[in-house]
Amino acid sequence: MKKYFPPVVIALALILVAAAGACKSSTTTATPTTTRPGSGSVINSDSIVTAQIQSITAQSTGYPWKMNVLIQSSTNVGDLPNPVSDSIGKVVIVVSDQDMSAYKVNDTVTVKIKYVGDVDIPAGISLYMYNVALQTTPGY
Repeated sequence: MKKYFPPVVIALALILVAAAGACKSSTTTATPTTTRPGSGSVINSDSIVTAQIQSITAQSTGYPWKMNVLIQSSTNVGDLPNPVSDSIGKVVIVVSDQDMSAYKVNDTVTVKIKYVGDVDIPAGISLYMYNVALQTTPGY
């Protein structure tokens, strides 16, 4: 006895075979991406800091000034992350484009410190010091 398949069943079988073949021959692939929202930029941050200058170095490239500062106190600015909240009592390296030529080692300053740079570049993140104001001048 011969099996009989209605034309509808045969048509469905052909459609399924064609669809399966189309899926196998598809060359569309998802390309993974390394970019993320805000790629490159560091997070918005800020802090108000009292610090003692440990060293000041004029730079010929990048930011004009690089300093080592001892963080004495740090206050949050609104809801922004505070980049030096865990550095109280520690010396950190900061950069600045404010003219630091009038400041000396051991000067205590009130400043704002935030992150700057590019997270996608090795060593591309720095602590940036701005709004520098002399708090006290030792020895006077």
